[in-house]
Parts: sequence; C-alpha cells; structure tokens
Amino acid sequence: MSESGQRARLTVDVDLSADPIEGVLGHRHGADKPFVGWVALIRALELALDAERVHPDSPPTS
Repeated sequence: MSESGQRARLTVDVDLSADPIEGVLGHRHGADKPFVGWVALIRALELALDAERVHPDSPPTS
C-alpha cells in the first residue's frame, strides 16, 4: 500500500448463478455500475477508482 494511506471502499454484488460473472459494482462517488464478464468487472473497477482518486476527501453521494 502507498504511504498516503488513502483507501476507497467498493462493493461488488455478484449473481452466483450467472455464467459468465455478472453483477453490480458500487462506490460512494458514482452510480452503481452493472457488469457482465471479467473484463467488464475490471473496467468498472478502473472507473470507480478513477472517480475515487478525483474526490478522495469529499463526502459520499446520497
């Protein structure tokens, strides 16, 4: 982990019966992002982390 100690909390809800993997990724600075497949999950993670880096100390959206 970096020295800054900044962290982001992300949530991943996965449909256990889906093949390929399917679900929704959520974070405090944006709308929930549905995904289907591993590549789409990684892309959703990248977008969420980008949003968290832009607003690391701002309050969560409601």
